[in-house]
Amino acid sequence: MNNNYALVWNQTQGCWNVASEGTRRRGKSGGARRVIAAAVALLGLGALAPAHALPTGNVIVSGTGNVASFNNGRDMSINQSSDKLIINWNGFSVGAGEKVFFNQPDSNAIALNRVVTANASNIQGQIDANGRVFLVNPNGIVFGQTAQVNVGGLVASTQDISNADFNSGTYRFAGSPGGSVTNAGRITAAAGGSVALLGRTVNNTGLVQAQMGRVALGAGNDFTVSFDAGNLLNLKVNDGVVGSLVQNGGLLKADGGQVLMTARAVGSLQEAVVNNTGMIEAKTLQGNAGKITLDGGSAGVVRVSGSLNASAMAGPGNGGTIETRGADVQVQLATQVNTQANNGQTGTWKLSAMDVNVGQTAASGEITAFGDTLSRNLATTNIELASTVGNLSVNAPISWNSGNKLTLASAGDVNVNAALSATGVNAGMAMTAAGANDINLNKNVTLSGAGNGLELNYGRALNLNSGAVVTLSGTGASFKSNGFSYNVIQNLAQLQGINDNLGGYYVLGNKISGGWFSGNSLKSIGGDYGTFYGVLDGLGNTLSNLSVTSTGPLSGLFSASSGRISNLGLAALTVNATSANTGAAALGALVGENSGTISNVTATGVRLNSYTGRAHTMGGLVGRNLASGSIDRASVSASSLSGGSLTQSIGGLVGENAGSVTRSTSDVSIGGFMQRTAMGGVGGLVGLNAGPNAYIADSSSRGTVGTVYGGLNVGGLVGYNNGGVIERAFSAGNTAASGNAVIGGLVGLNDGGGRIADASTSGRVNGSGAAAIGGLVGQNRNGSLTNVKTSSIVTDFWGVDMGGLAGSNEGGTIFSAEATGAVIGGANSRVGGLVGSNYSGTIQSSVARGKTSGGSNSHTGGLVGYNGGDLLAVEASGDVSAGANSFVGGLVGTNVATNGAVIASGVASGNVRGESRSVVGGLVGQNHGMVRASSASGTVSGGSYVTMGGLIGVNQGQVDYSTASGKVSFVPYYSQNYGGLVGVNFGRMQGNRVSGNAALVPLAGINYGTIVD
Repeated sequence: MNNNYALVWNQTQGCWNVASEGTRRRGKSGGARRVIAAAVALLGLGALAPAHALPTGNVIVSGTGNVASFNNGRDMSINQSSDKLIINWNGFSVGAGEKVFFNQPDSNAIALNRVVTANASNIQGQIDANGRVFLVNPNGIVFGQTAQVNVGGLVASTQDISNADFNSGTYRFAGSPGGSVTNAGRITAAAGGSVALLGRTVNNTGLVQAQMGRVALGAGNDFTVSFDAGNLLNLKVNDGVVGSLVQNGGLLKADGGQVLMTARAVGSLQEAVVNNTGMIEAKTLQGNAGKITLDGGSAGVVRVSGSLNASAMAGPGNGGTIETRGADVQVQLATQVNTQANNGQTGTWKLSAMDVNVGQTAASGEITAFGDTLSRNLATTNIELASTVGNLSVNAPISWNSGNKLTLASAGDVNVNAALSATGVNAGMAMTAAGANDINLNKNVTLSGAGNGLELNYGRALNLNSGAVVTLSGTGASFKSNGFSYNVIQNLAQLQGINDNLGGYYVLGNKISGGWFSGNSLKSIGGDYGTFYGVLDGLGNTLSNLSVTSTGPLSGLFSASSGRISNLGLAALTVNATSANTGAAALGALVGENSGTISNVTATGVRLNSYTGRAHTMGGLVGRNLASGSIDRASVSASSLSGGSLTQSIGGLVGENAGSVTRSTSDVSIGGFMQRTAMGGVGGLVGLNAGPNAYIADSSSRGTVGTVYGGLNVGGLVGYNNGGVIERAFSAGNTAASGNAVIGGLVGLNDGGGRIADASTSGRVNGSGAAAIGGLVGQNRNGSLTNVKTSSIVTDFWGVDMGGLAGSNEGGTIFSAEATGAVIGGANSRVGGLVGSNYSGTIQSSVARGKTSGGSNSHTGGLVGYNGGDLLAVEASGDVSAGANSFVGGLVGTNVATNGAVIASGVASGNVRGESRSVVGGLVGQNHGMVRASSASGTVSGGSYVTMGGLIGVNQGQVDYSTASGKVSFVPYYSQNYGGLVGVNFGRMQGNRVSGNAALVPLAGINYGTIVD
């Protein structure tokens, strides 16, 4: 059915709008004339055309035909007898009430009308043609409000075309930048015909229609027009021009055909603008779907508002396609898009720009489209958003209740920063991040209607952040990713059914809770000896209130896994291990033994019960992680794990790790007791980290670690690191153990070449008779510590080796370390502000700043209590004190000669005190080795019968080129031996100096050796 339209003046917008034929005209005729006059003035006409303004001065330059006037000069006929005709005109205008008729051989004939003078074309009257008409005028072309053009086809261009190109069928319009083409009237092509308006700027406020044909508005400097086999026009813009603009505020209509608005600027300048504020229709007609394209090219701006309609509501057929593309696309709030079909498939609105940003309000910055605009239009069209260069970001909620589909495709990352929700039946959603890019879901994605489907394709990773959840809860929901179809699990029966295909692909469609009553029990997936080797993506959903029972050696929700498990939450999950079979056992809330990939899995309130009666390892999430296993972005919190007499290793996240653990955390309370074993460990994150592939990075623990059974390796992060690597890690929880344990704020025992780098701790570390205890590491045995720091307070009144950083360093290296917490030891101990005992190890470029205190019969130093290794460029600034019969030094309590060990460039500035019968030195209490280029500046004091020196208490080794400047605070009636440099010297001292307060007492209390100036 044909629709009739009227042009009505819109006072607010200052243009003509299209309305139904019966709409009342509010504007006055004088106002209309003013608009046309303004357009004419812009073209250089200066005023409206006078009466009888028919085309003038014709010269036929190619083809055959003639021109005749009649009806008293008010009408003109152009009679064409050849297929192609070229006429040069001095002027081509048609006044109001005048008519120009083109009588052509057939609908394929073309008449080229070229204006060769400086006169613009002002069309106010009527032009009829049974064929195609080309009107070329570089000075500009105006179709006024009273203009009526009814032709087989029309090309109106301000760029010229050569005669040769025209006659050869090469329709290229080019030349110097021309004027503008404007239309406020009615231009109608015959069915299957086309209309093209081409100029530097093109503006339509009227009606342009081409049923079953094509309408094209192009702005630029060089155009090519071609016709396909069906004689339908195709337009290509070859070159742009500065300030190119094409806009529509009227009606462009091509039902069953296509509408194109396109503009190109010069080079890459974003100066080309395509602007629609009116109506564009390309509805499906006779089964032919329409297409609407607004194209700004690779550098242009496309502004979209008004109404775009490519629907199929009047008859059978599918909805059409609407494309809005450019470097920068701006869709206004009230934009209406419709491609729905009454008896067919809904079409698609495709929106593409360099970067795509969906915003909440106009104040959201540079916005491609608004969330509520997209939400509203998803009721009437499928929508595809695509970024061609950068990222695609959704920063405003989008929701819809239709069966339509939203597609997000990005050349970069897809970032979903606001909720997406579809509730309609058969609604769909797809996201694609091309290349090596990510899909980042930072807010919830929900498809809850029956038959809903989600597809996610990415080059690198799917990241669910900030607790984001994907819900696929409708009946018959589907999920695809990177070419694979997944089974959607929505209940416990389907979850247990994974046993039927351990190699399948699965997603959780929604959260699953077992409740607190019957029906919440599962058997470990994989059974006694099966291994899951498929894929399970939880999509951020949580399994809660479940009880899992295993009768095999490996226990967890999955007994064993070599597949991929990701984006899953576990809450209030209990695992019961009941097997009495022989063999190594392991249990964890998620997996007993992992040799696959686990990522973005969280567990809260888990409980592990071992009733196996045999040795086992236990982890809050994974029992044992093998060398090929990978765990990334995992966490366990609000849980309490308790070992038993047969537990060999226990960790808040992993019991035993031989693979990789990265970007993971634990906040777990670990207690109970476990089996003594040389290879065992108790750790806040990992119990045992062993093997050449054992790797922990960017991970942390905040929980409390404590045991009541002695002889264990206990660490705030890792109990025992045997040859593994730990880097960029920290522990903030408290760590404690009893008996002769090895205890560290980060790692209990670091052994076998284990490496720890860029790590720190801050919790308290407490022992009760520990073999070695330190703020970072209990014992560093043949391992390395690099760029490490601790502020932990270390306390053990019955311990052996204790240090602010490490209890003992045996053959290991410590480089760039800092300890700032206090160290409090007891009797018969070796206590250091940094390291308690250093045996054949190297400590370099390290400092201790906390207060250090030891009990009686102790070796206590501000940096090292008992040193038999190299100390190079080290410093201690905290106060140091010890009980009776101790060796106390501002840097080292006792320094022994071991394989040429040396203290070089050591600095001590803290005050040092030893009680009765102690040996006290500002730098070293008792020295048997080599000291070079070092200094002490703190006050040295002691009780009765002490031996003290500003630099060395008792020297039996060699001290060279060192300085003492601190006060030696002696008490005359305490029977003390004291000296500004040394209390008693049995060795050799050369090139040393005393200054300040140290110079107020004798250089040496007693000298049995050699002192050389």
